[in-house]
Amino acid sequence: MRTYEQTHPWISFRFNPRDLPYPVWILLGEASMACTTLRQLALPTPEAALVNHVARLRGVVANASLDGNTLGTEQVDRLLEGSLHLPPSQLFLEREVRNLLKAVEWTEARTKAGDLDTGPWALQVLHAQLMKELPAGSAAQPGEFRTVRDGRHHTGVAPEEIPGLLDRLGAWTSGALFEPHHGEERLPLAILRAAITHLYLLWAAPFAEGNGRTARMVEFQLLLNAGIPAAAAHCMSIHAAATNGEYHRQVAQAATPTGDVSPFLAYLARGFAEGVKDLVAKVVGAQHRILAEDGLRHRVDPDGSPAGERLWRLAKALTGAHGTVPTAHVARLTPDLAHDYARLNPKTLQRDLAQLEALGVVVRNRGRVRARPQELLPFTTGT
Repeated sequence: MRTYEQTHPWISFRFNPRDLPYPVWILLGEASMACTTLRQLALPTPEAALVNHVARLRGVVANASLDGNTLGTEQVDRLLEGSLHLPPSQLFLEREVRNLLKAVEWTEARTKAGDLDTGPWALQVLHAQLMKELPAGSAAQPGEFRTVRDGRHHTGVAPEEIPGLLDRLGAWTSGALFEPHHGEERLPLAILRAAITHLYLLWAAPFAEGNGRTARMVEFQLLLNAGIPAAAAHCMSIHAAATNGEYHRQVAQAATPTGDVSPFLAYLARGFAEGVKDLVAKVVGAQHRILAEDGLRHRVDPDGSPAGERLWRLAKALTGAHGTVPTAHVARLTPDLAHDYARLNPKTLQRDLAQLEALGVVVRNRGRVRARPQELLPFTTGT
């Protein structure tokens, strides 16, 4: 019998995914459907790039924060664009997030190239990137498995058992238990595989430092390997960071003699499903905005004339106002409108508003004006 099996029976490799309660499978189904939907949604390149950029920033900041990094998403964004410079005492925080960003980029590139390896060697290479040029609290080098017992790690897995434990973990999670019996099981089982690998790596603590961010990066890679969009694959780390105390409680709670990992998996499945559904809603919202703007432009400026361009800016500003606006304030809604109407006859604004009203774009009443809502959800009518 292996030493860790005697001292830490929760590292048991006995979990059967099909023993999970049905509500967890419902959550996994919701998450899988949301991931599939996200893959099929279309956005123009600039908007899609922004969604992916924000998701990546949030994921990196979340992963770093779970290991104590205090930089927020806005700070990291400013660091990357060069508008924020940290004092020398905080430069290690910047190094941590830059290392994570590089690791994310590297992992995405590997997956696109068909390199799906998450074995011990790949784990060491990933850890070396994550810990590159960071101050170390031990003599171990980045990418090296620890060679001594470390009292900070509650698993206490003997160093000599780490390589074998990682090999066993890989064989178990890529074995028959996690193979789908039906096509509908493919994504749910992949999500479970990523989550339980994350948990077992936390317990194994193969490195002297940086085990948390490494485990979450492997989780990210396994989700990518399954075809889950990168923006969605960050949602587990984002959920864990948003519920930091519960995350650590669930990890510790699973480490009991019975080794029941179901509550931890249910916790992550719920957060992942909510995160991906929220991401889908954001992309759909961007689609609605683009469709609304395109439809509005076609109505008020079909010929691309200078007067039509002014009408389009007016209609867009009123639509963005989200409410009723005094007519006297309309020309000040945006700098472009102020510039347009400052050099024109004061009656031009009234004529433009009248034209927009005739087109059914706005409603005027007693010195106030508001945009008419556009019908963009044709399939919600009826019962």
